[in-house]
Amino acid sequence: MNENTQKYTYIVTTIFSSSISFIKSYLFMDVLSKKDLGYIAIFQSIIVVIGFLQIGSITGGYRLVSFSKERYKSANDTVITFLIFLLSVTSLIVFAYSLITSWNWFLILGIFVGIASLLTNWWSNLHIALGRNKLLSILTFSSVLISLLFIPILYYNPLYGAISLLAFQPISFIFLSYIYNKDFRFKFSLKSIIYFKLITKYGFVPFFVGILYYVNQQAERWIIGYSLGIESIGEYYLVFLFSTIFLVVPSALATVNFPNSMKLIRSNQVNKKRFIDLFGLYYLELLIYITTSFLITYYILPKLVGKFLPHHLNGVSFVKIIFWGLSIFTLVDPITFVLNAKLHYKELITIYLVALFFSFSCYFYLYSNHLSSLTNFAYVNVVFFTCVACGYILYFLLKGNRSLYNYD
Repeated sequence: MNENTQKYTYIVTTIFSSSISFIKSYLFMDVLSKKDLGYIAIFQSIIVVIGFLQIGSITGGYRLVSFSKERYKSANDTVITFLIFLLSVTSLIVFAYSLITSWNWFLILGIFVGIASLLTNWWSNLHIALGRNKLLSILTFSSVLISLLFIPILYYNPLYGAISLLAFQPISFIFLSYIYNKDFRFKFSLKSIIYFKLITKYGFVPFFVGILYYVNQQAERWIIGYSLGIESIGEYYLVFLFSTIFLVVPSALATVNFPNSMKLIRSNQVNKKRFIDLFGLYYLELLIYITTSFLITYYILPKLVGKFLPHHLNGVSFVKIIFWGLSIFTLVDPITFVLNAKLHYKELITIYLVALFFSFSCYFYLYSNHLSSLTNFAYVNVVFFTCVACGYILYFLLKGNRSLYNYD
């Protein structure tokens, strides 16, 4: 199987996995009571919080291995050491808290699944950085199918069935990865401390930028709820869902293209021909995806929503607005490879802080002038993505392009 075939197979597998996650969410809403759904929301929040505690170690490890594959064992040892440390510290805190209150198995299970999800994310990235995309596709597909075996528990005990569906996909992936990748086995050494500093150097700023992106998402939800009411958040839910689904393929493309791009850009052998050869195909893939998404969004989506979710039909108009912001944001993604390879992290932070400033300013202006509406908030989303895109383009014209052919 050649490299491009492996890449597209991985993307198809990613889409399949995301589709199954969507189906699981539908089953939760169909089977669980509102109280149990609340518990599942809390459980998922615990997993998200644990994800924030990794402080960029996974991102940094992935970048380090993409830059230099021979370091992958040291990077793997370092990341796993940190995850064990994180599990130990959070478990001790929960244990101390339990002495004051009562033993909270729900919280402990959430922490465990959160750590398992981080390890799954790390080993998935490690597969890609090492060019094992075919194996990754097989393991991902298998772990998704294994998790579906727990659907019957959902109908016997809805809450624990839902937790099982969430937990056993990352757990089975870890188990399978350990079996089929003997070199992923962990070994602790003092060298891990040195590598941790190097990993966080590469990973903390991209991780922090991810938080800024998340802050913008959450601010949108809060301002809608505060100015228009909780029901309006539900009316806008289709936008949240569309944004998540739309970015699945671009994220997968970015992930599989990242290692080769990093290797090329950080070498002293970059020339315009090699750069165009590599990124020309990437842009072609993105343009085909955006064109296809446009046709689906404007011509197919309204019919699908009208048939299966008629009470969300109003949300299609907001989706059509946000589509353009997401498309602009997607098209500048290749520039981030240059920025990350050259470690121009100050520029990266500046771009997102400026975009966040404009986004918050728009929200404040709309609210203070009684112009709050879901349509206007959708346009604010476009403003945020456009500001990020303009920032990337400006960076590339002023600095990235000049530094591209000169290693710095």
